[in-house]
Amino acid sequence: MSSITFKRAADDEWRIYDHDGDCVGEVFLQADILNPGAHYYLVWLSEDPRGFVRVHDRSRVREVAQQRLDSHPYG
Repeated sequence: MSSITFKRAADDEWRIYDHDGDCVGEVFLQADILNPGAHYYLVWLSEDPRGFVRVHDRSRVREVAQQRLDSHPYG
């Protein structure tokens, strides 16, 4: 398992970097249209055919991003 870091790209967007400093994906903050005032995070890894994963709990974003990177089909 490698470690990841996040760097803010915009108020609602972060880049995900692997331990080599390569950008491997992004996290987007999205408003939850079915629950006014709530939001969730979309974790998306580059070239991942599985697509994005939705994370509702901010404290789990790092864990989910790391799991996705560790199980990336092209990694």
